[in-house]
Amino acid sequence: MPDTSTTNGPSAANALDAKILEHLGDRVILKPLTRWNEAYKEFPRYVMEYLVSRYVKPEDPVTGQHKIDRILTEHYAESAKKELIKSRIKEKGQYTLIGQLTVRLDQAKDHYWANVPALGDDTVRVSANVLASYSDLLLTSGAWGTMEIEYDATYEIKSRKYPFYIREFTPLQYSRLNLDDFIEKRSLFTDDEWLDLLIQSIGFDPARFDRRTKMLLLLRMVPFVEANYNLIELGPRETGKTYTFRNTSNRGFVVSGGKATPATLFYNKATRKLGVIGLKHLVFFDEIAHTNFDDAEASISVLKDYMQTGKFSRGDQEFSAPCSIVLGGNIDTDLERKTAATHYKHLFSVLPPELQDPAFLDRIHAYLPGWEVPKIRPENYATGYGFLTDYLAEIFAELRRLNYQTHVNYWADFGGMTGRNQDAVKKTAAGLLKLLYPHRRSPESLKREELEWVLEFAVEMRKRVTDQLAVILPDEFSNVVYTFQLRTENPA
Repeated sequence: MPDTSTTNGPSAANALDAKILEHLGDRVILKPLTRWNEAYKEFPRYVMEYLVSRYVKPEDPVTGQHKIDRILTEHYAESAKKELIKSRIKEKGQYTLIGQLTVRLDQAKDHYWANVPALGDDTVRVSANVLASYSDLLLTSGAWGTMEIEYDATYEIKSRKYPFYIREFTPLQYSRLNLDDFIEKRSLFTDDEWLDLLIQSIGFDPARFDRRTKMLLLLRMVPFVEANYNLIELGPRETGKTYTFRNTSNRGFVVSGGKATPATLFYNKATRKLGVIGLKHLVFFDEIAHTNFDDAEASISVLKDYMQTGKFSRGDQEFSAPCSIVLGGNIDTDLERKTAATHYKHLFSVLPPELQDPAFLDRIHAYLPGWEVPKIRPENYATGYGFLTDYLAEIFAELRRLNYQTHVNYWADFGGMTGRNQDAVKKTAAGLLKLLYPHRRSPESLKREELEWVLEFAVEMRKRVTDQLAVILPDEFSNVVYTFQLRTENPA
């Protein structure tokens, strides 16, 4: 993707919006419409976008916004009001509630239970109809939605009453997913248009950024589409790291600068429940410099092994998981020069001492230079149309199933590059190919120049890891080779 321009003018943006509406009108939204009310920060972006797509018309936004205000005022309640909500359900017999819902199978009781945080109750009964319709979603990532909850005080198991019953559930998400159609639509856009569409879709205005910055923002998306991908981003505050990983997909999970235990991350032996790494597609460790790993030696040992193999053991059990690991944090930055501050011995210095283990750091596939990403101010927010966030999240989940490393293997010869460095470069390149060129379904359909610049970018992101490891262990990492050759246009 040659750099044909650094920014787009208003006319180009208007033309792109018109093209997006023409070809993708049923799965896109005018992004500014979702930012009218700061009171809804507790809602994931995909929930608000779903509501806006249903009720708000661009030509008359206020009417729809008032309707959403009314719906949320009447049917959403914070968990702090759980006793009030439970009382309303009991007194009225039934109640419509907007909130999160997950379901688990209780093998001991041979029973499915729903967990409803708004009620503070994880033993809510759920109808067979809801399970039949949404079991794949509710038993894995869970979902936000509208629940019709009934009260029946007569239902009990072994003298314990379980009065709350979810009769109906409607997810607040896009349901008409067709990956083939998404892939086919890609061919209707130029490379520049598609990149700008993706940047608008994650909430930012592509006209405010040059190509380099857009690619760094896009690199944040690779862990969503490439399984078992390990990324680190260190940079200044307020560059949208947490915002991106918290709001892009409900299959992501944010560990916010606190205690991380083996039970919450991997497997809880007492409850026999998988931790977030076993359940989610992505775990983002926010403010990694302040994350406290409980039983650090055991936690990081398991994490290190998992980042290499995609497997972890707890007790006598071994589990496999596709979850990607992202480490994010702050680092002192020279904002004018867009470089990390020079007082650091190396660019991993801000990590907790236990994470500065070279064997752990070598598992990281890419180091995103967050000091190059500008602070996200209101003027940098998207002004045009982008994919509905929940739609894009489902597309990402489907793209995750595809193997684009075969494209890289078909074209590239990595010569003397070590196996671990090859794996890192291939995974970064494969993720970017899925995002930028999903219509290149076979290796043969990919163009040489499309892969070449993607590989160069992937090498740079991995090389930053080993360059810093060379500071820590010069004898082992000082002479790392990153040369590769692309075969001819039609390799045999």
